[in-house]
Amino acid sequence: MNNQASTTTSTGTEKYNQIPADFPMTALQGAISGVQEKLLLTEHDGKFYPLGTSPQERFQRWEICDDLVRQFSEKSLGSKTGKRAHMSEVEILQQYYERLLKIGWVSDAESVWVINSVSDLLSWSKLAIRVQRAKKVNQSKT
Repeated sequence: MNNQASTTTSTGTEKYNQIPADFPMTALQGAISGVQEKLLLTEHDGKFYPLGTSPQERFQRWEICDDLVRQFSEKSLGSKTGKRAHMSEVEILQQYYERLLKIGWVSDAESVWVINSVSDLLSWSKLAIRVQRAKKVNQSKT
């Protein structure tokens, strides 16, 4: 029985090792009311992490983003040969990036990672994007 437990643990660790080194780590923000300061943490395997940064949470976020990479890759190739054949590869990626930001399924940093991963997978030129969405929103209000 002990052997099964160690196999499960090592398999779980191996699973988390699939996360690419360049995948963004996005800590979630939160607040708890009260006078005393509080630190929001989550526990995983006896260690404490800021919300959203534990191996299990990062793996879940990566799985979502990796699935989006596959979907956007297929859509981008279809767009290139279909109704958006007149658009450049960069323009196609740009439109999907903007849609991804608008939908809000993933964080801004994860959106950049998804689109860059799509461009890598398809061997297309990368967009010149950085996580500046909040800054753009503030500029548009002035």
